[in-house]
Amino acid sequence: MTVSFDSSLLTSYFNSKLASANSGSAAAQAAATKATSPTGTSKAPTAPWERGGTNDEELVKNILAGKSFVRESATNIDVAGSAADYKKLYTLYTGLSSLRAVASKAQSILTGSNADSITNTTTLNTLRRNFSKGLTEVSGYVKDAQYEYLDLIQGKITDKLKSTVGVAKTDTNYFAKDIHQGTATDAVDAFQGDVKFNISIKTTGSATPKNVSIDLSEMGSDTRSMSNVVNYINGKLKDAGASTKFEVQRTPGTDKTVTVSGKTTKVGTNPDTFSLKIKGDTTEALTFSAPTTADSIFMVQSVGNTDKTTEYNKTTKKFEEVTPEQTMELVKFQADATPTTTTATPGDTYWTAGRSVQEDLADSITKVHQTVSGPDGSVYVLADVNGTIDGQTIKGTQDVALIKYDSAGKVVYTRTLGAADTATGYALAVSDDGKVAIAGSVTGSLPTVTTTSTSYTVEGQTYTVSQTKEDTGTSGTNATVADSFVTVFDADGVEQWTKRRGSTEEDMALGVTFGADGSVYVAGKARGVMLGGGGSAGGWDSYVMGFDATGKSTFTTQSGTAGTDQASAVKVVGNTMYVAGIEDSNMVLKAYDLSVAGKATLTGTRNLGGLGGGQIGAIDVYNGQVYVGGSSGNANILGGGTGATAFHGGQDAFAATVNVNFADTSGDKVVYYGGTDVEDDVKVQFSSGKVYFSGQTEGEITGTTKIGEADAFIARMDVASGAVEWSQRYTGKDGEVNPNAMAVSKGGASVLDRLGLPQGTIKYTDSTLITSATSTRAGDSFYLRDSRGSEKKITIEASDTLETLAKKIQRAAGYTLKVTVAKVTGKAESQLVIEPANKNSSMEIVKGPAGKDALEGLGLSEGLITTTADTSSSSSASKKKSSTDEKLIGLNFNADINLTSEDSIVAAIKTLDDALKNVRAAYRYLRYGEEDTSDDAASKKTSTASSTAYWNAQSSNYAAALSRLTGGA
Repeated sequence: MTVSFDSSLLTSYFNSKLASANSGSAAAQAAATKATSPTGTSKAPTAPWERGGTNDEELVKNILAGKSFVRESATNIDVAGSAADYKKLYTLYTGLSSLRAVASKAQSILTGSNADSITNTTTLNTLRRNFSKGLTEVSGYVKDAQYEYLDLIQGKITDKLKSTVGVAKTDTNYFAKDIHQGTATDAVDAFQGDVKFNISIKTTGSATPKNVSIDLSEMGSDTRSMSNVVNYINGKLKDAGASTKFEVQRTPGTDKTVTVSGKTTKVGTNPDTFSLKIKGDTTEALTFSAPTTADSIFMVQSVGNTDKTTEYNKTTKKFEEVTPEQTMELVKFQADATPTTTTATPGDTYWTAGRSVQEDLADSITKVHQTVSGPDGSVYVLADVNGTIDGQTIKGTQDVALIKYDSAGKVVYTRTLGAADTATGYALAVSDDGKVAIAGSVTGSLPTVTTTSTSYTVEGQTYTVSQTKEDTGTSGTNATVADSFVTVFDADGVEQWTKRRGSTEEDMALGVTFGADGSVYVAGKARGVMLGGGGSAGGWDSYVMGFDATGKSTFTTQSGTAGTDQASAVKVVGNTMYVAGIEDSNMVLKAYDLSVAGKATLTGTRNLGGLGGGQIGAIDVYNGQVYVGGSSGNANILGGGTGATAFHGGQDAFAATVNVNFADTSGDKVVYYGGTDVEDDVKVQFSSGKVYFSGQTEGEITGTTKIGEADAFIARMDVASGAVEWSQRYTGKDGEVNPNAMAVSKGGASVLDRLGLPQGTIKYTDSTLITSATSTRAGDSFYLRDSRGSEKKITIEASDTLETLAKKIQRAAGYTLKVTVAKVTGKAESQLVIEPANKNSSMEIVKGPAGKDALEGLGLSEGLITTTADTSSSSSASKKKSSTDEKLIGLNFNADINLTSEDSIVAAIKTLDDALKNVRAAYRYLRYGEEDTSDDAASKKTSTASSTAYWNAQSSNYAAALSRLTGGA
């Protein structure tokens, strides 16, 4: 039987379905009849994220097998004839995905329960190396890949670029620490008793300073309140004709709360706190001093529980071991039985008598190896940092920071080394005239420089010109192992020179000192041959190097046994250099004659005996004696020594002294300090024949009382008599304190500590040099790239400020950019602001060479600066320059990421996710001509396209079926 029907009805039905599918998007409707994508074709291959791609484990496996992150030849395209831009985008997407997979794998290891195992540590280091390599590959591909319909920018597209690192401006306000809690009219404990100090005021243009003596007894019966004392001081300043004034700084009290059953309730308000504020004048230099002083000790310490606990990790859904976070802080003690500071001040915790300063250090500080006091009562802290410190962004995974604090614990300046990979600071020295030398080890790039300044006078005006000479140094034969470095700063913290010296293998500097003429001497250890050192004895050898005041190398000497040796500390007196080191587990003193220029001639050696697993901490020369100290498990240093104190057991702190003529043993002495248990982290400092010890103990020490689980101790002993002259034992949060470093300041404590005021001269202005205020080094650079691809290099010089850099950028850009220096809101800092000079301006900012890039140190991101940037939304795509130009898309891909810590990994994954999102946005533009970069738009477009394809296919199938049914009629 034949069934008759009107086939047009069925055709009309499917055509209506097709129209319905297409009606959701105008672009999709157009795609059904003609090509609308920028490529001029509707043929688009399946994107990696649409077909599932390669899973993370496989991506990591490929990378660890040695495959490259960027492999364009291995990228599969499933639609023939599609635009070449698709293959490049998919290659980039795979490279970014591989980076993300490596970061995710590192995260899982670092947060796992066995992160510290040898296997996981090795794997983690391998992932970090590959990640760094991959960043270089992907960044290079972004820069070099040529697109027909796109213009991909690694950074962002913006109409204004600001540096996030500020450079100091003049700030004449000095804020002392809080010293009172209550009201401004209450009597203040810190003002009671004998309070006397002097303010010297030197006015610009005046040769003679004005001296203002402050003696609070002159107030008579007036209450020594914040208000009354400030009024008294200001009266004295006014009488002297000074413009400087004191003010009362009030900080409103915070809410007082209680928590019950998880609910926090306000129950009142804490009292207001008060401090002194100095409102200075740039024409007046203020110097504070006190008639009575005592020695002070600065301690850098970690406080808090170190016991691991087991906690449930919601991410891994496992119970894992967790080490509680510790706080690192700077504290100051007065080394006197009757300290001037007898009460705690607001904010102090775990206070003990004689402590006047307690300042938390930056979270980015991971370790402090040494602190040294300055001639003005200040203290210098040499720290390893793994992140931003005092507003300065580091370049690599770990850098070295030199931080100067005044005697009241306020930061005077911070200087970062600027290492591109990893650096560690082991040694620090301060000369009598305030110059500072730091030394340690560095892996990866560290451009080394020498800065010379020449002054000349024209028509009565003096000008100074600074010149920088770059010196690549000797980095050994293997760039992946650590080399020794030494850097010298002047009294204002301006880098004078940096030298890098390496052996054929690993080496590091462990000690540094100044000579009387400004020369510098470095002691350390090397596991290879040091250039000019005379050869290796095998294993680790000790070495000593000399440099003149300008940084020119004068000699290197290397020595040791077939075992493990090192030169730990060095001291120069006149023409003699004394070195304390370890040779095959024995403590050895050596003397060298420096009287012949460029030579160090060994004149004497003295073996002081085994250290029993201990370490050497310090060396000094005083009154014809050489002093050396550290920690030791040996009860018979110097054979017991004449008049020695007894060894207490375990491992003690020790100090030994011998005659500068090593052959004379009549005055040999050794003293020990400690208990029957092991004294950990022992630090030693000498001062005029006295020795200061600090460390951690869990046991009993004669003359002290056990407080917490692991207490800190400080003690001063007379080495000649063995008498303990002063000691202090204290604890901290959770009953644990771990001293990291100690500095002794002769005459550094006074009544000024009680008032929160510093000894010495207050500095209102820090260096405005870019190389001082940031981690950028002289010789670092970045590029300006115009629309034609032409590049101009911008190089940082030692004398550059933000103002001179702004002029450099404007000139290099042909004045198509407007570059200004603006004040950072709420801070005494300035920043660089880069904008288009006119509506047609367009310029790309590009990173400099690996290891010598200036952008990160300056806090500038890569990107395109243009008036066409769309800043009205979160879109990373700019408006098209014209109907024929390529689409500008910014990846917002910051290649300055790493896998050093949990936080840095989280930041790296976030950066990579943003970049992957922007690659998908570029695909959508190629495929559909869309500017919507949201993932919702992608989902909507993919869904619509799939629906359209489905109904097109169905329509074709039914049309074919109808043709067969009707015989093609």
